[in-house]
Parts: sequence; structure tokens; C-alpha cells
Amino acid sequence: MSYFYTFLVYLFYGLAFFSIGCAILFRNFRHSKLVISHSLWTLAAFGFAYAFYEWSELYINLFGDRIREPKSTFIEWLRLVKLTIAFSFLMLFSWMVTTVCLPSLKKQMRWLLITVTAIYGTIFAYSFIIYDLDKNVIDKLEIYARYILAFPAAFIAGISLANYGKQLTDDKKSYGLYFRLTGYAFVTLSIISGLFSRDNQVIFFLQLIVAYLLLISLYLALNVFDKEKQRIITSQLRQAYISDKYKAIGQLASGVAHEINNPLASSTLSLDMLENRLSESKQLELAKRTRLGIERASTICKELLVYSRTSEEKPHLAYIDAIIQSALQLLSHKTRGYVITVSCDKESTLFTNPIKIEELIINLLSNAIDASPVGNEIKITVEETVIDGCEYVSISVCDQGCGMDISTQEKALEPFFTTKPIGKGTGLGLAICAEIATDHGGELTINSTPNVGTTITAKLAKEM
Repeated sequence: MSYFYTFLVYLFYGLAFFSIGCAILFRNFRHSKLVISHSLWTLAAFGFAYAFYEWSELYINLFGDRIREPKSTFIEWLRLVKLTIAFSFLMLFSWMVTTVCLPSLKKQMRWLLITVTAIYGTIFAYSFIIYDLDKNVIDKLEIYARYILAFPAAFIAGISLANYGKQLTDDKKSYGLYFRLTGYAFVTLSIISGLFSRDNQVIFFLQLIVAYLLLISLYLALNVFDKEKQRIITSQLRQAYISDKYKAIGQLASGVAHEINNPLASSTLSLDMLENRLSESKQLELAKRTRLGIERASTICKELLVYSRTSEEKPHLAYIDAIIQSALQLLSHKTRGYVITVSCDKESTLFTNPIKIEELIINLLSNAIDASPVGNEIKITVEETVIDGCEYVSISVCDQGCGMDISTQEKALEPFFTTKPIGKGTGLGLAICAEIATDHGGELTINSTPNVGTTITAKLAKEM
């Protein structure tokens, strides 16, 4: 291999891994919800360490014949130390990235990593104790490091990344393809670099090509973090705008409710006194209608105050099933005549203010009852899921009622929007539920078909 060819191959091969480190280093993963984000720093460390090793190999290949003892032995030692540090970061990355795999597969992979590390450690210790660590022994240890450490570590990392990419693809995430390609490139590089000698120029050239394919696929996969950050910023700005808007509405509603509530209380007291003096049935009927109107206005005021009020109770760990049973007890007068089915693990918990979750369930269940004919079944389902490493609890209320069309669903979460007849609803129930879901780091979703039924799901972060 000519000096010029050697210079170019080692230079660009090291540059590929240095670029991998830079591609990861210059991205902000702090607010990322992707489970793989917490392990990428180890891949960046491997990229920088291995690039430094390859460039030092370039120097040794070009000028090694000019180095004399004892410097040559010292330089061989440095080569082994640099290679071991680089492969240690690769092993750590491989260990951390297995979290995306199924528990059984993750356990097997990690046991394999522990085993190969123990084997290499035993060989290294044996060589250090029995032999003088001359150039030949160090060369053999470097070969063992590639076969025993680098090959299984890179292979496992590649399998894990490909598996993660498949999971994302199955979830209809377009960037899952790039993670799969990154995994395949890792597996290919592990086979070429770990099982074949780079003394063959063709093999070394293939390593160079695959390294750049790895760089390109990883770069494309990492673009998802830039898009994710942009989505987070856009969502935060939109949420801030909506929050300010609803805060202003809440303050106005609270003031109006307080002002109206006082004369309503006075009117109720006067009506009580008037009813005691009335004797004719027609007059009593008119007084009854008046009371119904006052009570209706009072109910609206209370809901306005609930919507605008911030709970002072501190959140704590609560059993969801117990909250559901409490809500059902409070609504027992409305649930008569309906079949209420609850599917919830009694041990399922949520870090929350139980009063808020109870309020959410009462509102959703009340809407389901209002939309369903008497005798129909209403299902309450609680499921625990893990999305991008974050645990969520989903509370769904499903009815077989009148359902909603698309335009109604789009407006359903807006405050004061209601399709119920005058006097039946205030339009604040779902708005309150959406606010509760947002406060719990989640969202409220509606899935409805006219004349078939509606399922409303509150997805809540298990820990706020």
C-alpha cells in the first residue's frame, strides 16, 4: 500500500468516526422523549476515541520505522490503551441501546456483553502476568480486542438499532427507516472489521465505504431530534397562547360567576319565603319553575368557578380504581338504568390530585350517559402504556350513543361549546377534562362515529 493511499484511507476512515461524534455532539437531546436519546453520548465518545486511534495508526504506519526502543514499546502500549478506551465506549453504547429490545432479548444480549468482557479481561490479565508485554503480545491483544470486544458489541448495537427502527416503522414513523439502515450498517461494519483483517486492501476499502454509509444513515436518523425540538417549541408557543386565552376567559368567567352567585343566593332565600306563603297550586307551580331557573343559573356559575379555579391540593400516588368507584358513587343517581362496565387493574396507580381525576371521570361519564339511550352499556377502561420510554395511563369512556361528526369533534374541546339542548349543558365539561389531561402531561382524544358511539380517552403521564 503506497504512502499516499495509506494516508487517504486512514485519514478519511478516522474522519468518518469523528463526524459521527460531531453529528451527535451538536444536537440537544435534553427534552427528547425518544428512548434512544439517553445512550447516544456513548456512541459520540466512541466515535471521537476511535477516530483518534485511527489517526494515530496513520502516523505509525507512515513513520513507524523511524521509532526506536524504548519509545516503540511505549507507543504500542498507547495504541492498546486507545483502542481499549474506544471499544469500552462501544460496549457501553451497546449495553445502553439494548433497552429498546424486548426484555428477554435484552437480557441475553447483556449477558453476552458481560461474558465477552470477562473473557477479554482474563486474557489481558493472563498476558500481563505470564508474558512480557512486548510488541508481539500487544499486537495479539489488539486482535483479541477486535474479535472479542468490538465485533459482538457492534453487532448487538446494530441489531438493537435495527429493532428500534422497526418499532418506529410499525408506529408509522417515517424516520424509523433511517434507524434501521443505521443498524444494518453497524452489523455490516462489525462483520467486516471484526472478522476480516484490514491487511487486505479490498477489506479496508469496504470498511471505509460502510463507515460512511453508517455516518449518512445516522445523520439522517438524528434529524428527527431537530424536528422533535421544533415540534416542542411550536407546541409550547401554541400552548402558551391557548393558556393565556383560556386564563383570560377563566378570570372573566370567575368574576361574572361571583357577581351572579350573590343575587342568586338572595333570590333563592326570597323564593323560599314566598313559597311558604303561597297556597294555590298554580302559584306554587310558577314558583317551582322559578326555582328551576335559579338552580340552573347557580349550576352554571359553579361550573365556571371550577373551570377557572386552580386546585391547591398537592398531587400524590393514588389508586385509579378507587377514584373510579368514588366517581360512580357520586353519579349513582344518574347511572341507574345503564350498564356500567369497569376494566381496571386494582393495583394501577397514578401520581395525581385524585379530585381532578374524579372530576374528569364524572364529566366523561355524564356526557356518555346524556348521549346514550337508557339500558345501553358504557365502558370505562384503564390501560398502562409505554411511549418512547415514558409511562402513561389511558382512561377511556366508551358509549353506544348518538356519536359526533367530524366538525363537532373539532369544536368539542372548546369552552362553552355544546350540542345539548338549552338548559342541559354549559359546554365546559370536555374543556375541563382537556385541561386536566394537559396538566398531567397528556392529552384528551375523541374517536366518534355518528349513530354508533363515542370513545373519549384521557392519556395521562403516570408521574407528573
